[in-house]
Amino acid sequence: MASNGNVVKDSGRFSWMHRKSSSAISVANSDTSSAKTPKQAMVREKLSRDKSSISRPKLKSSAVGSASSRYSAVSVGSSSAGVEPPSASTYAFEAGKQTVEVLQRFTNMLPVPCANEVLEVALILMTAYENVTVLEQRVKDVHNRIGSLMLVMIDGLSGQEATSISPNVVQDIEDLGGDLRAVQKDLRKISSQSRWLLVFFKNANKATVDACLDRLSDALQSFNVTRAIRDGNMLFEIQSRLKAVNEATGKMADQVDKMYSWLIDKDVHSADSDLVLQEMPELIHLYGRDVVISQIAQILTTKARPRVGILGAGGMGKTSVAVAVMENELVGQTYQPYHRFWVPCVGVTSPITFLQILSKSLGVTQDTKAPLKDILYTLKSTEEPRLILLDNLETAMNVPDAVTDGGLLSTEGIINKLASIPHVSILVTIRSNMLPSDTIFWDLIHLEGVAHEAARAIFTSICPAAADHPSLGELLEVLGYMPYAVTLMAKQAVTSFAQVDGLLKEWKRIGTNSLSQNLKHKMNRSIELSVESKAISSDPDAQCLLAILARLPAGTSLDHLKWWAKRVGRVTSSIGTLNDTALITQRQEGASTNCFVLPVVQSYLRNQPLYNSPKIRRLVLLACCSFVLDHKSEPGDPSSKEHIEELDSEKTNIQSILHGVTTESLSELGLVEDVSDVFAAMLAFAWYQFWTRPSSETLIHLLELVPSSNIGKESVLRYMAEAHICLGRVYVKLARCEEACKALEDARREFLSLGTPSDRVRAAHAALYLSDAWCYQQHAGSEVEKIVREAQEDLKDDPKGSARALMYLGEALWYRRCFDDALETLDRAKESLDKLGCRVEVVECLIYMTRSYALKGALEECLETGKELLRTARSVGANELISDGLVGLSRCYIRMKNYDDALDTLKESLSIHDKLGYPKLVAIDLELSGYAYAKKGDRLGATIAYEAAKKKYDEMEQKNQTRDSSCDCGENLRKLEQGDMELKPPYLYDR
Repeated sequence: MASNGNVVKDSGRFSWMHRKSSSAISVANSDTSSAKTPKQAMVREKLSRDKSSISRPKLKSSAVGSASSRYSAVSVGSSSAGVEPPSASTYAFEAGKQTVEVLQRFTNMLPVPCANEVLEVALILMTAYENVTVLEQRVKDVHNRIGSLMLVMIDGLSGQEATSISPNVVQDIEDLGGDLRAVQKDLRKISSQSRWLLVFFKNANKATVDACLDRLSDALQSFNVTRAIRDGNMLFEIQSRLKAVNEATGKMADQVDKMYSWLIDKDVHSADSDLVLQEMPELIHLYGRDVVISQIAQILTTKARPRVGILGAGGMGKTSVAVAVMENELVGQTYQPYHRFWVPCVGVTSPITFLQILSKSLGVTQDTKAPLKDILYTLKSTEEPRLILLDNLETAMNVPDAVTDGGLLSTEGIINKLASIPHVSILVTIRSNMLPSDTIFWDLIHLEGVAHEAARAIFTSICPAAADHPSLGELLEVLGYMPYAVTLMAKQAVTSFAQVDGLLKEWKRIGTNSLSQNLKHKMNRSIELSVESKAISSDPDAQCLLAILARLPAGTSLDHLKWWAKRVGRVTSSIGTLNDTALITQRQEGASTNCFVLPVVQSYLRNQPLYNSPKIRRLVLLACCSFVLDHKSEPGDPSSKEHIEELDSEKTNIQSILHGVTTESLSELGLVEDVSDVFAAMLAFAWYQFWTRPSSETLIHLLELVPSSNIGKESVLRYMAEAHICLGRVYVKLARCEEACKALEDARREFLSLGTPSDRVRAAHAALYLSDAWCYQQHAGSEVEKIVREAQEDLKDDPKGSARALMYLGEALWYRRCFDDALETLDRAKESLDKLGCRVEVVECLIYMTRSYALKGALEECLETGKELLRTARSVGANELISDGLVGLSRCYIRMKNYDDALDTLKESLSIHDKLGYPKLVAIDLELSGYAYAKKGDRLGATIAYEAAKKKYDEMEQKNQTRDSSCDCGENLRKLEQGDMELKPPYLYDR
């Protein structure tokens, strides 16, 4: 162990060590730097040189101190550490109990009466003022000086006749007696003060004691330097004389060893004990935590009385961040290495053991059998800044209060006492989302997952081969970017030689069980500390709420818990319990607070029977279905906008729950009677997706489930038909026209096979939707008109259906380029639909009226109709309809050569289409934008837009339209490259 410096390398680990001299320091050596006069400096320099020639006795090697903690350990030198045994003169000048015993043996034995009186005064001074504990070190220095003077005096006088002592020596002794009496008077004044005066007037008392030291130093110089007394052998000679007087003093070497054991200078943080504590973790390289480490360091070094809590779930790296803070350079400038304390709380079982761990970690030397008082006294012994890290404090916070002789003792009370000391700073890590206290103001730092790039750096630092794997990003996402989980998964990749996509697939299937036994144990252990804590295990409502939230991957708002947690009796208190254990994370999103369980914790809980029971899964599934069906609506309904917003906030949870339904799970959960609600919810959610961002996944899953259900043949066929109608319309939006036509034909056939009047109406609606798909597929106009007129006949007794059929007839006439007939038919349909309050269909009528006016060349009527279209679409509030209005208006602007307004309109349209996920409409927006840019003379803007449009067309299903459009974009790009700005115009209304 090194004898200097602030950081010591010990078994490969860094520790903060308090450096003390390994032996007692002689008066001559220790005071050289503090000499007040040239004479003093000269004398002390001479004594220092004389000391170097003294022969040292051979002593047993011994280490009188050990590292009691990573931060507070006191290093007291030992021979094994390269520190030489103390010299005889060093022992002599360390005045303690045995030195007093040596001096007491010579009482009344000296040949000069005044010398005996001086010795008695000296002994009084060395024994009567030990209670001045606040100035213990300075008073001890006084004792040392007096002891050294007495040893010098005895060495010079013992064994001589009184007549042989010169008058000058006698005068020096009398002068020494006067100095000692003055010292006695000063110390008596200090000793008479009450303890609080000793503390508050500590600096003034210190000055008094320093004056005593100066007086004694001068006495030592004038009394003995001129007499050439041999300081090197003095102690041994005195002990030899004592041996002759009293054989009980024993062997000199033994006595010297005993003196060494108690002469070593002590420090208030130097105690050791038999209590074994967890060692502080090694400081590792942290990714993505530099900002938070700097933030905490700033608080600890600039704020008065800083109290900082690092909060979060297990595995987020709270301890690692705290260790990095403790070793931060800025923190090191404020808190000395031996005043930074690591206090591991994982072993706390009661407030009593918390005090024991605190005492051990702080190296408390005082032992009055009142541990809290001893700890507080130690921390208050000086006003130097201390920094205490209480790691894993949740263990200590969860223990019950203890009844002691002094009253009720609690962990929170102990921390409040520590926090009451101004120069003691506190840093805490805790598995919780809060640190409640009535007396402490905490700066709370919530740790969540690291940023994507930091998580990638963690993974690839362990498994470099995964750096370019395309599935790595998704794997990090499902791990919630939790540093510990990412670390363990990377180790799994290395040890199992598994590819990232394989790890991802396994994790999605079985969660933490996909890890090897050792890594799984580590992962589970970090979660179990919270899940199996007493706070959770004793609260059934909290367990139920945790199980529900674990099945909601996106979490949910506090308002929506009324849907998900209907069966939880005490929701508010359960949230508090889960917050206390950091098993949920809360995040403010707008005006609402969202609660969610981290992905890794979700995976763990789904493998625990208590949290994955059929009862819980049934409860969550039925709550999901209820939520969807209670928010079922379509654009134009009074509550449509509100319902869409509510479903938007829960769409990830709903999709996860509904897509997790299987035939087996329906049977296991006993949902035979409620299965219709499940299918109805799936269908309602699919229509919500159609109006917001079309997706076929839910519908395909529903079509797989329905045939194997026990709801009856007719109900099965009806759900299949309804699912096919929705699926066909989704495929149209996704520009998958062939699949759209097949799905709509299946729906029409299934409804017709059911044969009831209501089913025939639904078959007619399927036919109308099919006619729209045929237009996109460029079917013969006559076939399109024929199927519409057939549907119109079946809908003649249904006012709304009849009006909608008229609208589709107008579209068919437009498709056949009969624009006047189309406008007349669409105008009649619009009037009927407007009376029925069918605003969505009114917007669809206006779309085809705008197109008809444009193709007729009636641009003013086209513009006015286009503006009405956009106003009506905005009033409905559906993005899909608004985008239709924007596209119609932009085309009109291009026909009118108003390219600036066209581009403004297309920018908004492109944004909506991209959000909705409509690839064909995105491509059309880009193609129209390219043409408008070219007409404005912006060659670069036109090139960028056409390149993006061509790429979109090439990615789509290759039909005549998409192939032709891609070719047009390519031709225009070649012209732009050649500087030709006369481009081929886009198809403005034929598609």
